Amino acid sequence: MKDNFTYEKLTPMLKHYVDVKQNFKDALLLYRVGDFYETFFDDAIITSKALALTLTGKECGHEKKAPMCGVPHHVIDNYVSKLVKKGYKVALCDQIEDPKQAKGLVKRAITRVITPGTITDMESLDNRENNYLLSIFQNKFGLSLSYCDISTGALFTIELKGSDDFIAKQSIDQIEKINPSEIIINENYSLKDLSKYLNQNTNIFKNYIEDDLKYEQRSETIVNYLGEENIKKIENKRLSIVSLANLLNYIYKFYDDNLRHINNIEVLEISNYLELEANTRTNLELHRNLNNNSKDDTVLKILDRADTVMGSRIINEWLERPLVDIERINRRLDIVEYFYNSPIDSQNISNYLNDIYDLERLVAKISYKRANARDLISLKNSLKNIPKLKKYLEKSEDENIANLGLNIPNVENLYEILRNSIVDDPPISITEGGIIKESFSEDLDILKNESEGAVNKLTQYESEQRDKTGIKNYKIVFNKNNGYSIEITKSNLDKVPDNYIRKQTLKNQERYTTETLENLSNLILGGKDKVNDLEYQIFNQIRDEILDQTLMLQSLAKMIANIDGLNTLARVAVLNNYVRPRLTNKNEITIRDGRHPVIENNLKENEFIANDTKIGQADNLIQIITGPNMAGKSTYMRQMAIIIILAQMGSFVPASFAEIGVCDKVFTRIGASDNISKGESTFMLEMNEVSNILKNATSHSFVILDEVGRGTSSDDGLSIAMSLVEYISKKTRFKTVFATHFHELTILENELDNVKNLKIEILNEDNNLVFLRKIKEGKSDRSYGIEVAKLSGLPDELIKNAQKFMKKIDEDKIINLDKSNNIKNTMSEISDDKINEIKDISSNVNINELTPIEAINKLNDLVERINQL
Repeated sequence: MKDNFTYEKLTPMLKHYVDVKQNFKDALLLYRVGDFYETFFDDAIITSKALALTLTGKECGHEKKAPMCGVPHHVIDNYVSKLVKKGYKVALCDQIEDPKQAKGLVKRAITRVITPGTITDMESLDNRENNYLLSIFQNKFGLSLSYCDISTGALFTIELKGSDDFIAKQSIDQIEKINPSEIIINENYSLKDLSKYLNQNTNIFKNYIEDDLKYEQRSETIVNYLGEENIKKIENKRLSIVSLANLLNYIYKFYDDNLRHINNIEVLEISNYLELEANTRTNLELHRNLNNNSKDDTVLKILDRADTVMGSRIINEWLERPLVDIERINRRLDIVEYFYNSPIDSQNISNYLNDIYDLERLVAKISYKRANARDLISLKNSLKNIPKLKKYLEKSEDENIANLGLNIPNVENLYEILRNSIVDDPPISITEGGIIKESFSEDLDILKNESEGAVNKLTQYESEQRDKTGIKNYKIVFNKNNGYSIEITKSNLDKVPDNYIRKQTLKNQERYTTETLENLSNLILGGKDKVNDLEYQIFNQIRDEILDQTLMLQSLAKMIANIDGLNTLARVAVLNNYVRPRLTNKNEITIRDGRHPVIENNLKENEFIANDTKIGQADNLIQIITGPNMAGKSTYMRQMAIIIILAQMGSFVPASFAEIGVCDKVFTRIGASDNISKGESTFMLEMNEVSNILKNATSHSFVILDEVGRGTSSDDGLSIAMSLVEYISKKTRFKTVFATHFHELTILENELDNVKNLKIEILNEDNNLVFLRKIKEGKSDRSYGIEVAKLSGLPDELIKNAQKFMKKIDEDKIINLDKSNNIKNTMSEISDDKINEIKDISSNVNINELTPIEAINKLNDLVERINQL
């Protein structure tokens, strides 16, 4: 405590505050006092600055007041979320006994500790994204990730086994996919790469916990919270059992009752999904753009036109984890196609969905017992059109659509309970009455009538006393602190009857009471308290009835999310002229008129130039693309990868035709920058990424390589690039698109039987380039870098000098070529002994057995030996 506040002199309440704070030194302690949550001492100073609130003071037993800052209890979630977003951990200390019945200091205890992963306030979360709390456990046997969005109840687990390098890489990729706001991890984990990653990601709230529970205790934890059925799902996944138990212990640390909405473990197998590394998702700008890391100009932004936030979240999930099972993909595509071909049905369904609130988070709020009457009205409004939607789908002649309707649960009984019980515009507070409709409870109606009768008597008493005293402005007022009082202005004090009892003196008036007023006040206030208490009891009963329907409501939410997600993909397809892709097990990809969904969306109609793609055939496994910068190579490559991802998530694709051989992984090696914190240069980073691709890609993978080898000298880079293409061609044999300015690579089309040359079409008129953005077979003669530089607006003088240098370089190449051509003439001047020596050098070379890079090295060696003769 600052300012030398002595503990022994503090008031009992502040002593308790300080005692509680000792166990939560890393958190801001918000302490319930009446209608406010208060902070004191250092926490008050921090809170007032963080929330821009006035810092006040409280009598504390010292001459100087203790710093104090508070917020109203009914909006606590809003303020807590603001503090958490600013990086603070918050502990709430609540009153756990009725202040009216307390003898001395009201009993208080910590009821919630809020961190980034445990926020449940709907208004403070991004409704279109999940907010995951991630638990990681790693030991010598492997690693497990278990994660939960406690605001929706979604719960997943993944187990990874293999080499340390593999586990570290996979775990980092999964963390990037999950995008948690908070991580729990055992402090004795040993993966160095994972440690580096966690240390560098300062925006993720991290907890390092001791791992001291026995395995049997972990299993018991899962059974206690999730039941026997869930433990059976993971009985052979010992690592998952540990990470899940750690997660559940963290969630339940301050909750005695089971959270009914967290009830099902979904076990994920990464082999069931298209593998997309963090670099790939970043380079393709699937969820965040490279410019400012926002959702603008991303694939997700194009796809997410959902009517509900649940639909948005499932589209995000599908994009994160595209499928590899053709049957599952086609089930999604069948429904998307129906909606695509049935615009009236699609629009009608959209209309039904439009008024549905976030059912998942409403159920979670009810489970946490923090839902108010307004939340129940949101639930009621969400359920209103569900029966109509169900019947509409069930009547469809399409079996898939009819089944969607059949799987929607019946919600009519629950809707009727809510419709008959809660007033249409209830107050925020659930303890001060005014939330239950008339005629819902006979007992409540009787109490209300009695209370209203007392109010009528009070009105009558006021009128009688006004006439009796002759005081025209005679009035009875109510004050929360003083109850009912008779208010008399000072000019009328001489008319006050003798039986009036003075209660309070104000500046211009006096307040009085009478025996009759006290009796009426007790009737009114006592009746009102009884009414409020009974309304609160009835509200809790209704809330419990809803809680009993948790599984049904979660099933409904899942169905709504799926219907909305699939209908949205259909509407996006119609809007953007996408087609249904054909999925095959052939390791080939054929796309006609393929387009980049984001770039075409930012251009005017018909401005985007579509391109065909054919890759994966025996003679067309690797494509080498040459052409100027800015001409469209990168767009072409990226759109190929995006079309594959869209197809495998179950979406239509931007093309006139697409046949996709299902891929297991998509890799991109695009661009590079120094990573100083890792001690890696641009070139080292580039080589690490290429190495990772070569280690992990399979023959069913699709790989984009952009300018590999440009980070070092031309000779080294060219040699690496040529050797890389050869290695892919002969060893790994995965589908590869390689964009390069090393035009020497194009010779590989003649040397390797599965390499094709492609080029970007351009027009070059008087050194003025026109990009046609069309991909064709063939190779570019050069990169046109000076012409591109001219387009950027560089000074004319610089451009002209560059052209002079270029001309001189070209002349030097011709001279060197002439020298090579003169070797033959020079040979006639060399002695027979030297000629025989040259023959000996070349006689050991079998051209047919040389790789391209070996051929270049042999040729250089031969020329060097000849020059020495």
